[in-house]
Amino acid sequence: MAEQKNSIIWNMTRKCNFRCEYCYFPHDNTPVTETLPVDKIKDFLDNTGRVWSVRMTGGEPFIYPGFVDYCVELSKTQIIGVDTNLSVSSKVKEFAERVDPARVENLYVALHIEERERVKGVDAFIRNAQLLLEKGFAVIVNYVVHPLLEDRFHKDSDFFASHGITITPRPFRGEYEGRRYPEAYGDRAQAIFANHPEQGKKIAFNFFGVPCTAGQTLLRLEPDGTVFRCPGDKTILGNVMDTVDMADGPELCRKKRCPCRGLDHVILTPTQDALVEGVQYAVVGDSKSSGEALGQALEASPGHPCAENNLGVIAWRQGNKAAAAEHFKAALDARPERIVYEENLKGVQSGSSDFDPEICLDVNPILPNK
Repeated sequence: MAEQKNSIIWNMTRKCNFRCEYCYFPHDNTPVTETLPVDKIKDFLDNTGRVWSVRMTGGEPFIYPGFVDYCVELSKTQIIGVDTNLSVSSKVKEFAERVDPARVENLYVALHIEERERVKGVDAFIRNAQLLLEKGFAVIVNYVVHPLLEDRFHKDSDFFASHGITITPRPFRGEYEGRRYPEAYGDRAQAIFANHPEQGKKIAFNFFGVPCTAGQTLLRLEPDGTVFRCPGDKTILGNVMDTVDMADGPELCRKKRCPCRGLDHVILTPTQDALVEGVQYAVVGDSKSSGEALGQALEASPGHPCAENNLGVIAWRQGNKAAAAEHFKAALDARPERIVYEENLKGVQSGSSDFDPEICLDVNPILPNK
């Protein structure tokens, strides 16, 4: 388990001035009309007696009415972070002038290069990012490496680096041409994510039944003030306009898909931690580190199906079909109801050139042996 901190993810609005093809939000660039009083949010957080990382996200936070005022007020007693496309230049400049960089965890900036080019906003983006960097803000510029952008990613990285802006590749999550990403990057992942192994954590892990401090150290705040246990678990804890009853301690995860920040709050056993690490490195194409972590998990928990299956994927990538079949069979023997194990075994036994084991990683590391 990572060192825990108090995190609240404030989904300020679902409206955005961009219309990225792969975004799961519908494009809506109409004015934001649903707002919350900043004093209600600040009072709620301050009254917990703890310092929170307030992650301001959306949609696009900078189109929120009075956004910079909110940042100034919240950062007086809390730490803030912003997820943004950095396109509203006038507000970015105001933010840079009025907000103390020491009270900002980071600005997590989505590049969305095709959309940026469509609106002819590349030059403005560079100016905005440079301004924030010069003022001392931590700026993380992420580049969603959609399969259609793989061929241009390195060229774009070099271009922005020439302007003093480092690009962080972010895995595409979703399906493209019938293949599930980021697992489907397979061996290609190493060329993209070699210097960013942390991006392998961008997986919707299954932590169902695992103790988690969501509801206590992790919260999600909705546009109307409703507070959920976490981004994945929509259990309502209250509303900042009234009262919020947070958990007193860890509770078992009730969802089979963890979309955001769960790894910072779940309480894993050493075996589970090794399994997660194995998946992380497999996703970014680091077969050596993945195999080492999965081997540790298998040594601690012999026959664990997730470890067996994922070691089979690693063996297949390395060209060892016999070892891959052995691992897939062990996984299937342990959990015969798991279709993914059956399909992996059939694929490697058939020797079909159409078999794509890279999309058959098991991201359910908590799955028990029996």
